Amino acid sequence: MVNLAYHAEVLNLLAEVEAMAADLTPNELEMLSHLKSKYAVPDHGDFDDKICLEVMLRNVAIRRGYTMDPKTDAARVIEVTRTRGRR
Repeated sequence: MVNLAYHAEVLNLLAEVEAMAADLTPNELEMLSHLKSKYAVPDHGDFDDKICLEVMLRNVAIRRGYTMDPKTDAARVIEVTRTRGRR
């Protein structure tokens, strides 16, 4: 059964995040696009989608507070050394 209250909350958050699309990083834009298509019909949804959108809003606020440009300052790569696991 569809939780319409939850669905409405997610749709409101989607609208808020979409209004800030210019301030999102590429991975956040991809997630926004994915969630918009997922919530086009009310029979889809996961428990953590709302949290994901709230985190995106928080990230935008933090970047604004530190005057960070998501297009230039967020391109950080973390090198991870891959090793074989023990057997």
